Amino acid sequence: MGSNLRIFLGIIVLVYLGIIINLLRKQKLNLRYSLTWLISGVVLLIMIVFPEIIYGISGLVGIETPVNTVFVIEAIFILVILLSLTTIVSLLNEKNRRLVQKVALLEKRINEIEEVLDKRK
Repeated sequence: MGSNLRIFLGIIVLVYLGIIINLLRKQKLNLRYSLTWLISGVVLLIMIVFPEIIYGISGLVGIETPVNTVFVIEAIFILVILLSLTTIVSLLNEKNRRLVQKVALLEKRINEIEEVLDKRK
């Protein structure tokens, strides 16, 4: 990997990490949900600074071109991020369902109380 490409990729990853940290600082992103993003950025930065790691992984796994190793690693991170987001959406969907049920029960109770009060008048 040429030094110009490494510098360019390093700048892109630093901007990426800067955006994530800025969103965390402004509390637009929750730390619990952004750890995968932060880890992927740090791993990318490590791969850029130490490209020997990619060559080692390529040889270990049997991938001939180190660029393909980078694509495989990023594909794995994308799958992890998608799984993480799907889990978050599922949990929020369940919380939303329970909240709607509670609101419906409270509305029913309010209606019953109003009916009782109207009969007393």
